[in-house]
Amino acid sequence: MKPVTLLVLLAALCLSLVACSSNASVSEDIVARVNGKDITSAELEKAYQNRINGAQQLPTPEQAQALKFQLLAQMINDEILLQMASSSGLTATDAEVETKFTDLKSQSTEETFQAMLKQQKMTADDIKAEMRKGLTVEKLITKEITQRINVSDAEIKDLYDKNRASFNLPEGYHLQHIMVTPFPEQQITNAKRDDAKSPADAKAKAERIYRDIQGGQDFALMARDWSEDSDSAPNGGDLGFRSLADMEGLDPKLSQAVQRLKLGESSPLIESKYGYHILKLLQRDSGGQKDLTSPQVEAQIRQEIFNRKEEMLRAAFSETARNKAQINNYLAERLLETAGKVNAAAASGGAKADAPKEAEKKPEEKKAEEKK
Repeated sequence: MKPVTLLVLLAALCLSLVACSSNASVSEDIVARVNGKDITSAELEKAYQNRINGAQQLPTPEQAQALKFQLLAQMINDEILLQMASSSGLTATDAEVETKFTDLKSQSTEETFQAMLKQQKMTADDIKAEMRKGLTVEKLITKEITQRINVSDAEIKDLYDKNRASFNLPEGYHLQHIMVTPFPEQQITNAKRDDAKSPADAKAKAERIYRDIQGGQDFALMARDWSEDSDSAPNGGDLGFRSLADMEGLDPKLSQAVQRLKLGESSPLIESKYGYHILKLLQRDSGGQKDLTSPQVEAQIRQEIFNRKEEMLRAAFSETARNKAQINNYLAERLLETAGKVNAAAASGGAKADAPKEAEKKPEEKKAEEKK
């Protein structure tokens, strides 16, 4: 990332986070403050190390700084939502956290679980703390957003009428999908906040997921908890109906696997250029023009409208929450101040370099100038 790009990013962060005002008395150990609650440099560093843990190539200093700003912005947003949830009595209970933690541990042996903690440089208490945050925020989102969304029959018909041609479909396959990538992901949407960061980790994780599915674990639950496909993981890995051409475009191995599947059957592990995949065939459709009497068309349109509304309301809710919060991003201030000093020093140094150096002139040169 170029320096000017980083400065633009920081300036935007200062504007978006409401109160990026100077406070020289604030300790260097504090990187942000949200409604009086401090976020420390140690907390940010821990989040940063967790994100890059296992990466094959470490980020450059500028990339590291940019990533820390992205993480801090997310931490600030999370803190706002957690405070709102707490004031509404929506904080996740110990019982809810323990249930989720027990579910996590049940997916692997104790030895594998301990190895995962070591690899992620986390403790069981760290995992529980993250689970509590995730459960708490989801409670708030459900109360403030999800329960308020309504999709009417008129909206479904209107979208269908405007896009009728798009429902003249080729032969389709309704698929569920689990993906594990061998590199760190920028966006983790699975319920466990789990991300394989190396080829070895990805292979081990994918094999464990496959064994669990073969052992009777619910495919949708496994996808929601562990898949690294950011688009489908929150929906239990549901890809909707896809044509063979769609799958071929991703990787020929995927289209070949789909054609071999029987209804209700899960595929073996498939390795592609993206990582590891597991597919499950839910339905097969012969294609042709579909109308609203088709349950799959109605369900697809309803879900599409719901997703659009949810995305818009989440953004509006987050923006409104920030507007009401008192936020200071001290990390942004400090970098801007440092950059300003560096630029001033560079400009001063350049001016001195261009000025005549009187001390270095020879005596005869000085006499010649005086005669002139």
